[in-house]
Amino acid sequence: MTSPVKRLLTALLVMTASAPAVRAEPIGMRFRGTVLRAEADRLEIRRSTGSALTLRMDPRTRVYAVNQTDLRAIKPESYVSVVGAAGSEPRRVTAVTLYSPSERGFEAGSQPWDTAPGATLTAGWVADLRRGATLRLALAYGGGQSAFEIPGDTPVTQFSPGEKALLEPGAAVTVFARSDPDGALDAGTIAVGRQGAVPGL
Repeated sequence: MTSPVKRLLTALLVMTASAPAVRAEPIGMRFRGTVLRAEADRLEIRRSTGSALTLRMDPRTRVYAVNQTDLRAIKPESYVSVVGAAGSEPRRVTAVTLYSPSERGFEAGSQPWDTAPGATLTAGWVADLRRGATLRLALAYGGGQSAFEIPGDTPVTQFSPGEKALLEPGAAVTVFARSDPDGALDAGTIAVGRQGAVPGL
Protein backbone atom coordinates (compact mmCIF):
# COMPACT_ATOMS: atom_id res chain seq x y z
CA MET A 1 0.00 0.00 0.00
CA THR A 2 1.49 3.38 -0.99
CA SER A 3 2.21 6.05 1.57
CA PRO A 4 -0.46 8.54 0.31
CA VAL A 5 -3.14 5.83 0.53
CA LYS A 6 -2.07 4.96 4.07
CA ARG A 7 -2.27 8.62 5.07
CA LEU A 8 -5.78 8.89 3.57
CA LEU A 9 -7.04 5.80 5.37
CA THR A 10 -5.54 6.99 8.65
CA ALA A 11 -7.23 10.38 8.27
CA LEU A 12 -10.60 8.72 7.57
CA LEU A 13 -10.29 6.52 10.67
CA VAL A 14 -9.48 9.53 12.85
CA MET A 15 -12.45 11.49 11.48
CA THR A 16 -14.81 8.55 12.08
CA ALA A 17 -13.62 8.06 15.66
CA SER A 18 -13.95 11.75 16.51
CA ALA A 19 -17.41 12.28 14.94
CA PRO A 20 -20.17 12.94 17.49
CA ALA A 21 -22.60 10.11 18.13
CA VAL A 22 -26.08 10.53 16.67
CA ARG A 23 -28.58 10.96 19.52
CA ALA A 24 -31.96 9.30 19.22
CA GLU A 25 -35.01 11.52 19.57
CA PRO A 26 -36.47 11.41 23.12
CA ILE A 27 -39.51 9.16 23.50
CA GLY A 28 -42.70 10.78 24.87
CA MET A 29 -44.84 9.07 27.51
CA ARG A 30 -47.27 9.87 30.33
CA PHE A 31 -47.29 8.75 33.96
CA ARG A 32 -50.12 9.17 36.48
CA GLY A 33 -50.00 8.88 40.24
CA THR A 34 -49.55 10.87 43.43
CA VAL A 35 -46.57 12.87 44.62
CA LEU A 36 -44.31 11.14 47.12
CA ARG A 37 -41.53 13.72 47.20
CA ALA A 38 -40.50 16.77 45.17
CA GLU A 39 -37.11 18.45 45.18
CA ALA A 40 -35.65 21.22 43.03
CA ASP A 41 -34.56 18.82 40.30
CA ARG A 42 -36.38 15.58 41.09
CA LEU A 43 -39.95 14.30 41.40
CA GLU A 44 -40.93 10.96 42.90
CA ILE A 45 -44.46 9.67 42.39
CA ARG A 46 -46.46 6.62 43.44
CA ARG A 47 -48.20 5.06 40.44
CA SER A 48 -51.61 3.36 40.56
CA THR A 49 -49.82 0.01 40.36
CA GLY A 50 -48.13 0.81 43.69
CA SER A 51 -44.64 1.22 42.24
CA ALA A 52 -42.57 4.36 42.79
CA LEU A 53 -41.10 6.30 39.87
CA THR A 54 -38.49 9.05 39.86
CA LEU A 55 -38.30 11.73 37.16
CA ARG A 56 -35.86 14.58 36.64
CA MET A 57 -37.01 18.21 36.57
CA ASP A 58 -35.12 21.20 35.18
CA PRO A 59 -35.85 24.90 34.57
CA ARG A 60 -37.77 23.98 31.40
CA THR A 61 -40.21 21.71 33.26
CA ARG A 62 -43.67 23.30 33.08
CA VAL A 63 -46.10 22.88 35.98
CA TYR A 64 -49.86 23.44 35.63
CA ALA A 65 -52.44 23.69 38.37
CA VAL A 66 -55.59 21.60 38.01
CA ASN A 67 -58.70 22.76 39.89
CA GLN A 68 -62.08 21.11 40.08
CA THR A 69 -65.01 22.79 38.31
CA ASP A 70 -68.23 21.63 36.61
CA LEU A 71 -69.95 21.48 33.23
CA ARG A 72 -71.49 24.94 33.70
CA ALA A 73 -68.00 26.40 33.21
CA ILE A 74 -68.02 25.33 29.53
CA LYS A 75 -68.94 28.32 27.37
CA PRO A 76 -69.31 28.79 23.60
CA GLU A 77 -65.86 30.45 23.49
CA SER A 78 -64.10 27.81 25.65
CA TYR A 79 -61.06 25.78 24.64
CA VAL A 80 -61.63 22.25 25.95
CA SER A 81 -60.18 18.76 25.83
CA VAL A 82 -62.21 15.62 26.42
CA VAL A 83 -61.29 12.00 26.93
CA GLY A 84 -63.68 9.97 24.81
CA ALA A 85 -64.49 6.31 25.32
CA ALA A 86 -64.16 3.86 22.45
CA GLY A 87 -67.11 3.86 20.06
CA SER A 88 -68.71 5.75 17.21
CA GLU A 89 -69.66 9.43 17.35
CA PRO A 90 -71.01 11.05 19.35
CA ARG A 91 -68.44 9.57 21.72
CA ARG A 92 -69.23 9.31 25.41
CA VAL A 93 -66.87 11.43 27.51
CA THR A 94 -65.16 10.25 30.71
CA ALA A 95 -63.24 13.44 31.61
CA VAL A 96 -63.27 17.11 30.60
CA THR A 97 -60.50 19.71 30.94
CA LEU A 98 -60.98 23.44 30.41
CA TYR A 99 -57.98 25.67 29.66
CA SER A 100 -57.10 29.19 30.72
CA PRO A 101 -56.59 31.68 27.83
CA SER A 102 -52.79 31.31 27.97
CA GLU A 103 -53.02 27.54 27.43
CA ARG A 104 -55.44 27.45 24.51
CA GLY A 105 -53.99 25.21 21.83
CA PHE A 106 -52.72 22.55 24.25
CA GLU A 107 -52.73 19.12 22.50
CA ALA A 108 -55.00 20.48 19.72
CA GLY A 109 -56.61 17.80 17.57
CA SER A 110 -57.60 14.20 18.23
CA GLN A 111 -55.23 11.40 19.20
CA PRO A 112 -55.24 7.98 20.89
CA TRP A 113 -55.01 8.25 24.67
CA ASP A 114 -53.75 5.78 27.24
CA THR A 115 -56.45 6.01 29.93
CA ALA A 116 -58.38 3.02 28.53
CA PRO A 117 -58.37 0.77 25.44
CA GLY A 118 -59.65 2.72 22.44
CA ALA A 119 -59.79 6.04 24.31
CA THR A 120 -59.00 9.32 22.56
CA LEU A 121 -58.07 12.81 23.68
CA THR A 122 -59.66 15.53 21.58
CA ALA A 123 -58.86 19.19 22.18
CA GLY A 124 -60.33 22.19 20.39
CA TRP A 125 -62.70 25.13 20.44
CA VAL A 126 -66.36 24.67 21.33
CA ALA A 127 -68.20 24.70 18.00
CA ASP A 128 -71.60 23.62 19.33
CA LEU A 129 -72.98 23.34 22.85
CA ARG A 130 -76.40 21.92 23.77
CA ARG A 131 -77.29 21.54 27.41
CA GLY A 132 -79.62 18.94 28.82
CA ALA A 133 -79.55 15.81 30.98
CA THR A 134 -76.60 14.87 28.77
CA LEU A 135 -74.55 17.76 27.45
CA ARG A 136 -73.88 17.57 23.73
CA LEU A 137 -70.63 19.15 22.63
CA ALA A 138 -68.81 19.58 19.33
CA LEU A 139 -65.14 20.55 19.26
CA ALA A 140 -63.43 22.11 16.24
CA TYR A 141 -59.71 21.93 15.60
CA GLY A 142 -57.38 22.27 12.62
CA GLY A 143 -58.68 19.94 9.94
CA GLY A 144 -61.61 18.45 11.79
CA GLN A 145 -64.53 18.48 14.20
CA SER A 146 -65.84 15.83 16.60
CA ALA A 147 -69.08 15.41 18.55
CA PHE A 148 -69.42 14.13 22.12
CA GLU A 149 -72.02 13.32 24.77
CA ILE A 150 -71.09 14.32 28.32
CA PRO A 151 -73.06 12.82 31.24
CA GLY A 152 -73.84 15.20 34.09
CA ASP A 153 -71.55 13.40 36.56
CA THR A 154 -68.44 13.58 34.34
CA PRO A 155 -65.36 14.96 36.19
CA VAL A 156 -64.45 18.46 34.97
CA THR A 157 -61.23 20.29 35.78
CA GLN A 158 -59.64 23.66 34.97
CA PHE A 159 -56.05 23.76 33.69
CA SER A 160 -53.94 26.89 34.32
CA PRO A 161 -50.28 27.88 34.90
CA GLY A 162 -48.85 26.72 38.24
CA GLU A 163 -45.54 26.32 40.03
CA LYS A 164 -43.41 23.58 41.54
CA ALA A 165 -44.54 24.53 45.05
CA LEU A 166 -47.85 22.77 44.20
CA LEU A 167 -46.05 19.40 44.06
CA GLU A 168 -46.97 18.48 47.62
CA PRO A 169 -47.04 14.87 48.90
CA GLY A 170 -50.39 13.27 48.09
CA ALA A 171 -51.26 15.56 45.18
CA ALA A 172 -52.47 13.74 42.06
CA VAL A 173 -50.36 14.30 38.95
CA THR A 174 -50.14 13.48 35.27
CA VAL A 175 -46.56 13.80 34.04
CA PHE A 176 -45.68 14.19 30.35
CA ALA A 177 -42.13 12.83 30.21
CA ARG A 178 -39.32 12.10 27.80
CA SER A 179 -37.05 9.07 27.90
CA ASP A 180 -33.42 9.91 27.17
CA PRO A 181 -31.05 7.42 25.50
CA ASP A 182 -29.44 6.83 28.91
CA GLY A 183 -32.80 5.61 30.25
CA ALA A 184 -33.47 8.60 32.51
CA LEU A 185 -36.94 10.18 32.53
CA ASP A 186 -37.24 13.95 32.15
CA ALA A 187 -40.50 15.62 33.19
CA GLY A 188 -41.49 18.10 30.49
CA THR A 189 -45.03 19.00 31.64
CA ILE A 190 -46.66 18.24 34.99
CA ALA A 191 -50.38 18.68 35.68
CA VAL A 192 -50.92 18.70 39.45
CA GLY A 193 -54.30 18.57 41.19
CA ARG A 194 -55.17 21.10 43.89
CA GLN A 195 -57.40 20.45 46.89
CA GLY A 196 -58.02 16.84 45.92
CA ALA A 197 -58.59 17.40 42.18
CA VAL A 198 -57.37 14.68 39.83
CA PRO A 199 -56.07 15.74 36.38
CA GLY A 200 -58.34 14.54 33.61
CA LEU A 201 -55.46 14.01 31.19
